[in-house]
Amino acid sequence: RERSRADIDGATSKLSAHLRLGTLSPNEMYYKTEGSNLSYNDRKTFSRRVIWRDLAYFHLLSFPEMRDKSIRSHYEQTKWCTKEEEEKRFNAWRKGQTGFPIV
Repeated sequence: RERSRADIDGATSKLSAHLRLGTLSPNEMYYKTEGSNLSYNDRKTFSRRVIWRDLAYFHLLSFPEMRDKSIRSHYEQTKWCTKEEEEKRFNAWRKGQTGFPIV
Protein backbone atom coordinates (compact mmCIF):
# COMPACT_ATOMS: atom_id res chain seq x y z
CA ARG A 1 0.00 0.00 0.00
CA GLU A 2 1.13 3.52 -0.70
CA ARG A 3 0.48 4.67 2.88
CA SER A 4 3.02 2.14 4.13
CA ARG A 5 5.81 3.56 1.96
CA ALA A 6 7.87 5.84 4.17
CA ASP A 7 9.76 7.15 1.13
CA ILE A 8 6.63 8.88 -0.21
CA ASP A 9 6.09 12.46 0.93
CA GLY A 10 3.27 12.65 3.46
CA ALA A 11 3.30 8.91 4.21
CA THR A 12 4.52 9.47 7.78
CA SER A 13 3.37 11.94 10.40
CA LYS A 14 6.93 12.92 11.37
CA LEU A 15 5.73 12.93 15.00
CA SER A 16 7.83 10.01 16.26
CA ALA A 17 10.44 12.22 17.91
CA HIS A 18 7.75 14.22 19.71
CA LEU A 19 6.09 11.04 20.96
CA ARG A 20 9.43 9.58 22.03
CA LEU A 21 10.58 12.72 23.85
CA GLY A 22 7.20 13.38 25.46
CA THR A 23 6.52 16.74 23.84
CA LEU A 24 3.36 15.11 22.49
CA SER A 25 1.46 12.41 24.36
CA PRO A 26 -0.28 9.56 22.52
CA ASN A 27 -3.45 10.53 24.41
CA GLU A 28 -3.32 14.13 23.18
CA MET A 29 -2.56 13.02 19.63
CA TYR A 30 -5.43 10.53 19.67
CA TYR A 31 -8.00 13.14 20.73
CA LYS A 32 -6.68 15.75 18.31
CA THR A 33 -6.90 13.19 15.54
CA GLU A 34 -10.46 12.27 16.51
CA GLY A 35 -11.42 15.96 16.46
CA SER A 36 -9.78 16.59 13.09
CA ASN A 37 -11.28 16.86 9.61
CA LEU A 38 -9.75 13.55 8.54
CA SER A 39 -12.09 10.93 7.13
CA TYR A 40 -13.20 8.14 9.45
CA ASN A 41 -10.92 5.63 7.68
CA ASP A 42 -7.89 7.94 7.87
CA ARG A 43 -8.50 8.59 11.57
CA LYS A 44 -8.91 4.88 12.22
CA THR A 45 -5.70 4.00 10.37
CA PHE A 46 -3.66 6.71 12.07
CA SER A 47 -5.01 5.88 15.54
CA ARG A 48 -4.30 2.18 15.07
CA ARG A 49 -0.70 2.94 14.20
CA VAL A 50 -0.29 4.97 17.38
CA ILE A 51 -1.89 2.18 19.40
CA TRP A 52 0.40 -0.47 17.84
CA ARG A 53 3.41 1.75 18.57
CA ASP A 54 2.48 1.98 22.24
CA LEU A 55 1.69 -1.71 22.41
CA ALA A 56 5.22 -2.47 21.23
CA TYR A 57 6.64 -0.26 24.00
CA PHE A 58 4.34 -1.93 26.53
CA HIS A 59 5.54 -5.37 25.42
CA LEU A 60 9.16 -4.33 25.77
CA LEU A 61 8.46 -3.03 29.27
CA SER A 62 6.49 -6.17 30.24
CA PHE A 63 8.88 -8.64 28.59
CA PRO A 64 12.38 -7.11 28.82
CA GLU A 65 13.85 -10.47 27.84
CA MET A 66 12.42 -10.00 24.35
CA ARG A 67 15.50 -7.90 23.56
CA ASP A 68 17.46 -11.15 23.47
CA LYS A 69 14.88 -13.93 23.33
CA SER A 70 11.65 -14.37 21.42
CA ILE A 71 8.46 -14.17 23.47
CA ARG A 72 7.01 -16.74 21.08
CA SER A 73 8.88 -20.02 21.32
CA HIS A 74 8.23 -21.04 17.70
CA TYR A 75 10.53 -18.18 16.59
CA GLU A 76 13.46 -19.43 18.66
CA GLN A 77 14.80 -21.41 15.69
CA THR A 78 15.09 -18.27 13.53
CA LYS A 79 18.59 -17.84 12.14
CA TRP A 80 20.09 -14.43 12.91
CA CYS A 81 23.07 -12.83 11.25
CA THR A 82 26.53 -13.17 12.75
CA LYS A 83 28.00 -10.52 15.03
CA GLU A 84 30.30 -9.37 12.20
CA GLU A 85 27.37 -9.02 9.79
CA GLU A 86 25.36 -7.21 12.46
CA GLU A 87 28.20 -4.70 12.94
CA LYS A 88 28.55 -4.24 9.16
CA ARG A 89 24.81 -3.53 8.81
CA PHE A 90 24.79 -1.22 11.82
CA ASN A 91 27.70 0.81 10.47
CA ALA A 92 26.01 1.07 7.06
CA TRP A 93 22.86 2.30 8.84
CA ARG A 94 24.86 4.88 10.84
CA LYS A 95 26.42 6.22 7.64
CA GLY A 96 23.11 6.25 5.72
CA GLN A 97 24.44 3.62 3.31
CA THR A 98 21.79 0.93 3.65
CA GLY A 99 20.50 1.29 0.11
CA PHE A 100 17.14 2.52 1.39
CA PRO A 101 16.12 6.18 1.09
CA ILE A 102 15.12 6.42 4.76
CA VAL A 103 17.08 5.71 7.88
